[in-house]
Amino acid sequence: SRMQLKQSKNENERYSSLMDGLRKVIASEGIAGLYKGIESKLLQSVLTASFLFMSKEALFSYAVKLLIILGARKSVAGKA
Repeated sequence: SRMQLKQSKNENERYSSLMDGLRKVIASEGIAGLYKGIESKLLQSVLTASFLFMSKEALFSYAVKLLIILGARKSVAGKA
């Protein structure tokens, strides 16, 4: 984060608190400076969610197929 990166020896450049950091970022870069780097985090979140959804759907599909196969075997074994 910026607070970690901005640990310079010059006291005027350092962030002393969260509010001080917000004030300095807004003063130097404007409101848009608060959202700098959000694109990469948003992309990471979307990709993670999509991979989780895909794997959940695949696992669910395999579980249903397995339950159908096991259910069919039990019914065949019960008739014999």
